[in-house]
Amino acid sequence: MKRLTTLMVMLMVASMALTACAKATPTEAPAVEPTEAPAVEPTEAPPTEEPIVIEDDWGLMTFAPGTEIKLAVSSALAGAYAVYGQDMLNGVDLAIADFGEIMGWEFISEGGDDGCEGAPAVTVAEKFAADPDVMAVIGPMCSGSVVPASDIYAEHNIVMVTPSSTAVIVTARGHENLFRLVANDDLQAEVTVGFLRDDLGLSTLAVLHDQSIYGQGVAEAVADKFEDAGGTVTAIEGITRGDVDFSAVIAIILADDPEAVYWGGMDAEGALIINQLVGAGFEGTYFGPDGIKSKPTYIDASGGAAEGSYATFGAVGGATGYEEWEARFTELYDAPVAYGPGSYDSAMIILQAAASVAQIDSDGNLVIGRKALADMIRATPYDGITGSLEFTETGDLGKVSITVFHVENGDFVEVKKVDFGD
Repeated sequence: MKRLTTLMVMLMVASMALTACAKATPTEAPAVEPTEAPAVEPTEAPPTEEPIVIEDDWGLMTFAPGTEIKLAVSSALAGAYAVYGQDMLNGVDLAIADFGEIMGWEFISEGGDDGCEGAPAVTVAEKFAADPDVMAVIGPMCSGSVVPASDIYAEHNIVMVTPSSTAVIVTARGHENLFRLVANDDLQAEVTVGFLRDDLGLSTLAVLHDQSIYGQGVAEAVADKFEDAGGTVTAIEGITRGDVDFSAVIAIILADDPEAVYWGGMDAEGALIINQLVGAGFEGTYFGPDGIKSKPTYIDASGGAAEGSYATFGAVGGATGYEEWEARFTELYDAPVAYGPGSYDSAMIILQAAASVAQIDSDGNLVIGRKALADMIRATPYDGITGSLEFTETGDLGKVSITVFHVENGDFVEVKKVDFGD
């Protein structure tokens, strides 16, 4: 029994040893062929939008979304000549209403009172030049304002269109940013002298002027051409703007009994002078430039003395659609005085050119090149309410007309129209 027990223990030990040896011997895993990782295609970065590059030799005007763009008006908006300035502002406002917007940007007008004088016109020009919302300027109205102010606008490359400034020097200085919608005083003097000499058959003329760039310029041009045409200039005298008593100078010019008196200046003084001339016994012909063509401030203000007098003015009203435009203007503002139609066309010329050159930049701003705007105005004919308008390199119109008006029954009546240009 004991031997059997010993044998069984020995067999159990051997079995356990075999089991341990079996666990200690590792089993080889089947070989696995290595596999290559799948190739990963490089992902391209999303394309970046190229910035919009807008360039202009004179610089860019940039208007942020939601801002309003200004058309500035430089003119006399207070005092004796305010009727003309308000007429201009009304014309610009109607143009803005008729034109609408450019790509969501709206326009407004802003007036600057230059008093029809040089120094305040420079102040207005400096104010407008410093305002980034001003796109262009309509005006100034008077040549004495345009000449000094235009140097400021030229320095800042701001487009300006004057509907009324007639002095020869205005466009003679080579400013590429400047345009005008009326004939110059040399042509105005030519028409005046032709009418005095050929139509009325007059041979003697006395000349008065207000010593301004405009008034003296046109008066001296008339005097020179009158003598060149064989007439006699009996006197040339200057007065001071703002004076009201002209009896002394009237006595001087009537001493030689001229058949006609030519006034170079504006309506406020012009109405007083004709009134005092008639009061002094003058029965001859009284003639003036576009500066007196205002029914309320010349004809009506003269107390009836303006009846039978004459004035020259850049022709308006011949274009198709003028009558309808005049009716709308009159309903809104009263009848146009003088420069309302030209100011309307000036504004429309600027707005249409701006629409042609405006772009949207990468930040969503409206951008207009200053030179691009001027070049587009110069290159684009425009059929306006004042006629077919096309600028030359100097900024003058290639074709212009001047009309002689006669005061009859308290109003201006067209008696002769003279065309210049091809």
